[in-house]
Amino acid sequence: MQQVNRNMDWANSLLLYALGFLLFWEWLRPLTVITDTNQTEIFILFTAFLFLLSYFQMPVWISIPLKAVALLYSIHALFFPGSFFDREWLDYLISDFIRNTGFVFDANWNSLSSVYRTLLFFILLWLISYLMQYWLIQTRRIFLFLLVTIVYITVIDTFTAYSAETAIIRIVVIGFVLLGLLQILRIQEQEGVIFDNARFPIHWLVPLVLVIGFSSMIGYVAPKADPQWPDPVPFIKKTANVYEEDSGRKGNFVSKIGYGEDDSRLGGPFIMDETPVFQADIDDIHYWRVETKDIYTGKGWETSDNTSIYMEGGTQRLYDGSVETEEKQAKVMPTGEEKYPFIIHPGQTNEVIPDRENVELNENKVTGKITTKSLGEEIVLDEYTLKYDSPTFSEKELRESGQEYPDTVSGQYLQLPDSLPGRIKDLAEEITSEETNAYDKARAIENYFIGNGYVYETKDVAVPAKDEDYVDQFLFETKMGYCDNYSTSMTVMLRSIGIPARWVKGFTEGEFVEPAGEFRRYEIKNSNAHSWPEAYFPGVGWVPFEPTRSFTNRADFVRDYNMENNTDTEMPTPEKPEEKPEEDLQANSENDSSSGFSFSFTWTKWHTLALVALLVVLVYILFKNYKKLLKRFVLFRFNRRKDSDAFSDAYLRLLWLLDKHGIKKGQDQTLREYAVEVDRALGTSDMKTLTKNYERTYYRNEPSSSSWNDLRKLWENLISKLQS
Repeated sequence: MQQVNRNMDWANSLLLYALGFLLFWEWLRPLTVITDTNQTEIFILFTAFLFLLSYFQMPVWISIPLKAVALLYSIHALFFPGSFFDREWLDYLISDFIRNTGFVFDANWNSLSSVYRTLLFFILLWLISYLMQYWLIQTRRIFLFLLVTIVYITVIDTFTAYSAETAIIRIVVIGFVLLGLLQILRIQEQEGVIFDNARFPIHWLVPLVLVIGFSSMIGYVAPKADPQWPDPVPFIKKTANVYEEDSGRKGNFVSKIGYGEDDSRLGGPFIMDETPVFQADIDDIHYWRVETKDIYTGKGWETSDNTSIYMEGGTQRLYDGSVETEEKQAKVMPTGEEKYPFIIHPGQTNEVIPDRENVELNENKVTGKITTKSLGEEIVLDEYTLKYDSPTFSEKELRESGQEYPDTVSGQYLQLPDSLPGRIKDLAEEITSEETNAYDKARAIENYFIGNGYVYETKDVAVPAKDEDYVDQFLFETKMGYCDNYSTSMTVMLRSIGIPARWVKGFTEGEFVEPAGEFRRYEIKNSNAHSWPEAYFPGVGWVPFEPTRSFTNRADFVRDYNMENNTDTEMPTPEKPEEKPEEDLQANSENDSSSGFSFSFTWTKWHTLALVALLVVLVYILFKNYKKLLKRFVLFRFNRRKDSDAFSDAYLRLLWLLDKHGIKKGQDQTLREYAVEVDRALGTSDMKTLTKNYERTYYRNEPSSSSWNDLRKLWENLISKLQS
C-alpha cells in the first residue's frame, strides 16, 4: 500500500511540475520581442532541465554539479564558438566574471558585459526553479506567482510590441487548473482523504479542466466592448521620455514596425510585425505612399502646414506633362487589422472611387495625405478603387533638366536646420564632385550607401543625444540603421548641395497572394512600412530614389538606365537537390549514441537517472546544433571544388539551406524577387549578385562575370549569416 501511495505522489508531482513549467514558460516567451535575444530555446531547455532535476529530487551533491554544467554549456552555446571542452573560453568566462563583479561592487551597471548579464539571468532561472519546487511541493500554493505572471504579461503587452492575446488565455487555463489541482491535494492531505485504490483523482480533475476550458472558450469567442478609457500609453511614454534625449545611443523602448504619424523623433530599435494592413489587386508592383514631410529638425521630420483642402478629381501633380505615363487601376481592400482613415495610393492619383456614398476626401497641401470623412467624422473605408498614372522616367531628360527650380519648390524643399553639422555637406560634395548634373549627383549619393561600411539593422540602432544630429550620427558614427536612416540621410545630403528633396513614407509592394482575374493580389503588412526620398527635377517633377540597402527602386527608368534594376523576366524555379545530408548526420549521431552501451556493469536506478540526464543533454546538443552542422557540412563539401559546375551546385544548395532556415521561396516568386527578400532578411546585397551570375550561367548559357573563388566569399557570407 505504501508503494502504491508513493506512485501516486510521483504522478501528482509530475503533473504539478509540468503545469508549473508551462506557466513559467510564459515569462520566457516575450524575450525575443523585448530583448535582442534570438535563441530563447536555450533558456527554455535550461529551465526544463532544472525542472526535470527537481522532479527527480536528486541529492544536492548530484543536482548542483549537473545544473552548473548545464549553465556553463548554455553560456558557451550563446556566446562562444568552438568546442565546449576548450579551456580558452572558460578562462575568458572566469576573467569576465571577476571583472564584472568589480563593476557590480562599484555600481557601474552600464559596464556589465552581455556574458555576465546572461550568467546572472541563468542563476535567476535556477533560483526560480527552486522556488517553484517549494511552492508546488511544500506549500501547495501558487496564487501569488500566478498573479505576478498575469501582471508581468499585461505590462509587457501594454508597453512593448509583444502581443499577449493568446498568452493571457494560456496563463488563465494553466493557472486555474494548477490552483484546482493544488486545492484537491491540500484537501487530501488536510482531511486525510484516501482515494480508491490510491489512484490519482482523475474524476475530480476532469470536471475542473472541462469547466475551465469551457469558460475560457466562451470568454474568447464572446463579443468584447470597446475600451472605455483613453489609452494611457502615449501619455506615459511622453512623461517617461522614452527617447532618452540626454543619454544618446540606444533608447530603452523597442517599437513595432508600422505606419505612425509622429516622425519628430527618429531612431531606436524596432521589431517586425506581420499584422496585415490591406490587400490590393494590381497589374504592376510599386510602392504605396501615404504622405511626405518637408521640415527636417535634426532629430526627425515635421510638416510646415497641416491645412487640408477638398480634393476634386485627382491629387496634386507629381510629374510634368513631358513625363510618359500610363493610366492604371488598383483595388485596395483594408483588412481591418489596422484602422487608417486615409487613402493609401501609388502616387499621382486621378480618381478615388469609395465603396460607399457621401465620402469626403481631403488632401493636405504639403504632405499629400488624403483623409476620408463622412458627415465631418473620420471613417475607415472597407474598399476603394484607384485610377492613377504610372510614370516612366527618361534618364536623358533627367540629366538635361538643369537646376533652375521654381521658388515654391526651392523655398520649401531646401530647408535645413542651422545646427546641421558642416561635414554632412562636405561629404555630399565629395561624393558628387565628379558629376555634372543633378540626376547623376542624386544617383551618386544613392549608390554611396551600397558600400562604405553601411549595414541594414533594425535592433542595434542608436538614438541621437540632445546635442547630436540624426543624420550626422548615422553617416559618421554608427553606419547602422533602417529605411528612416537611409532615406533621411539622402534627403538631407541632396538639400545640402542645392537639390530640392523631400521625405516620403508609406509601404513597399507587399507579397503576392493569388491571381485576381486580370490582376494579381498582393498583401501589405506592417512589416512593409517604408520610407524613401524624392528629388525634384525641373520639367520632370518628383522622382523617387531608394538608398536603403537590400531594397529595390520600383520606379521605371528608360534609355541609359542600368539593366540590373530593369529586368523583370520571370525565371523558372530551380529544382532542389535530391541529396539529403541530414540523413547522414542522423545516422552518424545514432552510431555515436549507440556506442555508449558496450559497458557491462550492474544497473541501478542512479544509472537510469544518469542516462536520462545524458540523453536530455544529448538531445539538447543535437537540437541546438542541427542547423549549424548542416551549414558546416555544405561549406566543407564545396570547399575544394573548382569544377565548372561548382557555382551552380553551390547556388542550389544555398537555396536549400535558406528554405531549411525559414526563408522560403514563394511559388510565384522569381529568383530576382526571392533574392531581394533574402537580402532584406539577412541585411546584405550578396544574394542579388549571386542570383545575377547564376542566371547568366544557367539560363542564358553565358559565362559568369566573376570566378567561383570570388563568388565563394559572397556565398559563404550568406551561409554564415543564417541563424542556427
